[in-house]
Amino acid sequence: MRKSRTGALAAAGAMAAALFFVGASIEGAGPQRPQPRPFSTVPAVSSQSFAPGGHSGSVVLGKNVNVTDKSGAQSETSVASDPTNPKHLLESVNDLTNTAAVYESTDGGTTWVNSNLTTNGGFCYDTWLAFNVHGDAFVSFECSDQRIAYKLAGTSTWVATKLTNAGSFPDRDMVTIDNSPTSPFFGSVYIGYDDNGANNTPYALYSRDGISGWTRSTAIPHAAPVIGVNLATAPDGTLYAAWEDYNNKKIYTSKSIDGGATFGPAVVVDNYRINTTGFFVFIPPQNVRGIVPYPMTAVAPSTGQHPGRYYVSYTDQDTAGTNTSVYVRYSDDGGSTWSSEAKVNDDTTHAYHFHHQIAVSPSGIVGVCFYDTRRDAANKKTDRFFALSPNGGVSFSRNFRYTSAQSDETVSGADGNQYGDYQGVWSDLTTGKFLFSWTDSRTAGAVREDMFGGSFAVH
Repeated sequence: MRKSRTGALAAAGAMAAALFFVGASIEGAGPQRPQPRPFSTVPAVSSQSFAPGGHSGSVVLGKNVNVTDKSGAQSETSVASDPTNPKHLLESVNDLTNTAAVYESTDGGTTWVNSNLTTNGGFCYDTWLAFNVHGDAFVSFECSDQRIAYKLAGTSTWVATKLTNAGSFPDRDMVTIDNSPTSPFFGSVYIGYDDNGANNTPYALYSRDGISGWTRSTAIPHAAPVIGVNLATAPDGTLYAAWEDYNNKKIYTSKSIDGGATFGPAVVVDNYRINTTGFFVFIPPQNVRGIVPYPMTAVAPSTGQHPGRYYVSYTDQDTAGTNTSVYVRYSDDGGSTWSSEAKVNDDTTHAYHFHHQIAVSPSGIVGVCFYDTRRDAANKKTDRFFALSPNGGVSFSRNFRYTSAQSDETVSGADGNQYGDYQGVWSDLTTGKFLFSWTDSRTAGAVREDMFGGSFAVH
């Protein structure tokens, strides 16, 4: 393990940061695809004024850039930026006519090239990206098994490892890194997932450097099968896991204080109003695949307000209608008790909101992004929107649209996986920009989706 780069972290502490997640689908010719299992998310074949909390400034939206620009459908994306070089960006995606891919930009997101993720010819999916403080990149993904790949700073080749201790059919994985210099597990890389082949049991995999020594945790305590095990690390090294219990319509959380080896008792974060017992929830803009409204997580760093505050975002039925909205709760006592929910979307049209993602900047600003149908009376066409909370998740700013064109994944010819299960966000620690990745079908209508990138800066 390398020594801490405290100078880079100190500089990062003065900037905004956020984490971004994405979703997937598959169709057409390509590598052999796994068959989706019950209760699995495996892809199926087929400038404005801003004044939150009394702080004024201007919002600058970056251009929407088509990252993939391919003839086949793309779905489920992730994004991350190199803390040692703000012009070095990565976006990952499920290429539904080929396999999982990671695209790389060295000019701040203006141009992109396929970085040739090592998949050994199989169909792979469910990608998730992260950087450590040294500029080493990591991507977790699945190919009916669990894999992790790393690309060390200054190198051009991904080194992939199959984690044979992950179980029989790992699903809906994500990677996160402990980048806190105050943590006893600084530099550890974690993967959260459920083992669909073992009744959707939740686990974490961990390595102290992300390269070797991968170990599986004991089963995370749970009441029933789960989906969407999302992890986040606190400044003191605590590792949090949150997931959806779809049979019992609940969001649970648990924490590990021994670096992911074991987890404590599960605690209820939220009781869903929406009916999750069918696993997929069908809504107008995602009427074929449906959504899985599992939680996303983030923890405030030690450098800003509310250090160590643990946040969970989720999609649920709106309290005043049958539509879906995005909400956030937080905990200041390690996940034992939770705040009341704060609604993120600010529309009054009973639109549908889904595929949320949350991150917290080094200064403590909370950012949440999501798909949104407010600009379509039929609730089928979507945009991506973003909102900030300067008061620790108590309330959220007006919402900002960062897509420059709408997308409709419900028309004839659309890929059957539609938007998949998630999209991505990341806040660059050097520039302070929030970076986004998502898929939409503006380029060629319903026949394909491309992965896009964009940015959002507050001055």
